[in-house]
Formats: sequence, C-alpha cells, structure tokens
Amino acid sequence: MSDEAIIDLLQRAPFSFVGTIEHLGAAAMEVPVDDRTAVVYVDRVLHGPDVLLGLGGQRITLQLAADAYPPDVGETAAFFAQAIAFGESVAVAEVGRLPLEHVEPQMRLAAEAGERALGVFEHRVETLNLCKHAAEADAVVLGRVVKLEMASSKGAPGVSEHDPDWWVATLHVHHVERGEVKPGKVRVLYANSLDVRWRAAPKPKASESGLWLLHRPDGELAKVVPFAILHAEDRQAVQSLDAMREYWS
Repeated sequence: MSDEAIIDLLQRAPFSFVGTIEHLGAAAMEVPVDDRTAVVYVDRVLHGPDVLLGLGGQRITLQLAADAYPPDVGETAAFFAQAIAFGESVAVAEVGRLPLEHVEPQMRLAAEAGERALGVFEHRVETLNLCKHAAEADAVVLGRVVKLEMASSKGAPGVSEHDPDWWVATLHVHHVERGEVKPGKVRVLYANSLDVRWRAAPKPKASESGLWLLHRPDGELAKVVPFAILHAEDRQAVQSLDAMREYWS
C-alpha cells in the first residue's frame, strides 16, 4: 500500500523531504502565518528540482494542508509539497504526508545502492507518465529520419514572437505499434526553434532512429503535414516500447 501511496504523491508533488516540525504558527521567512504554518527542519531531501535539492539541513516554512491532521512539535514525517515562495528561505505547501516508516525501507535500499532516495519510484512515475502520453498519440511508430527540410510557408502559421521555425522530418517507418499509419515514408512537423517555448520539443537529427509518438496537428498546421511531434516526450528510445506494451497489456 505504501508503494502506491508514494507513487501517487510523486505524481502530484514536485518536491518531497523528511522533515521535523520545530514550531507551529510560525514561519522561517516573511509570509502570511496562521495556525497551520510551521517551521520545519529538513532532515533529508527525497526528490525535487535542482533549486530545492540543497535544502537538507535547513529550516523552511511549511503550509500544512487544510485537510491533514496537525502534526505535533517534534514529529518527523515524509512531506510532499510544492514551492510557493522564495526569499531568505523557502516556503512550501503540503500536498501530502506519509509516516516516516513508509519511506525508510526505500531510503535504506537507495543508500546501499548509491541511488536517489526515491529513484525507483521516480522512474516508475516517469514510465507511467510516458505511457499515458503515448496512449493519447494518434500513432506510435518505430522509424529512422531520412530527410530534414524547412516547412513550406504555404498553410503554415506566420512568424510570431515565439516563432517555432517549422521544419519537416521524413521518417522511414518500419514498424507501426499503434495508429493508422502504413510502413514507409511519413512526413512529420517539428519546431526547430530554441526559443524557451519550443526548446524541449523534439528536434530530429539526420539518420536518427527511435520510437516516435505522432499527433495529428490542429488548424493551420494540418495543412502542412499529417503528423507533428511537439511534446518533449514524442521522441523516445526504442527500448521504451517494452514499457508501453507492459502498460497497455
């Protein structure tokens, strides 16, 4: 049961840590304080973005969830949260909480293997998210890039502040896992721009092979080519297909 609870919380919270409640009705920085605001000592960061990974050994402000029982001063637990304020310290809002004993076994195993505290569960969450995204694709194929070219201006949207710099990749599809696509050449639209809006979007390389999650574009883009790869997860290693098949079975 605790494994499922950890996975559920990891899907909802970008940050987690083992923390000890030091003060209730107080804060470690200037933020609004009520009876559900707490100063927490971060014993160990379990997972999170780079900007929060260095909080171990520091005191931060935790806004306790309205529907969770108020912990006692001195209580230690695994807190799952999202950041709400940065300053001389950090304030986070509680998304969920687990008793320390629910995460201790995984922390111990991870330490012995030299891995991240919740690395096994993070990988499972990443796989679940990928499989869910793949299920929403119009086609899932294995193929190799055989041609790259700038998209024709005919039918393509005009230049904007965040111009995507549309290009077209021609894939030679040799296996169709899902979707109404025939093996052979398939033209796919992609954003070649490095603008912040498009930086994470796939940018195929010549002769690159992989697993491609194809989506039918909307509106004006549909006039250019039948499919597009605009999401960061639309290009995957071939090995990802095994995880998808297991998820779909």
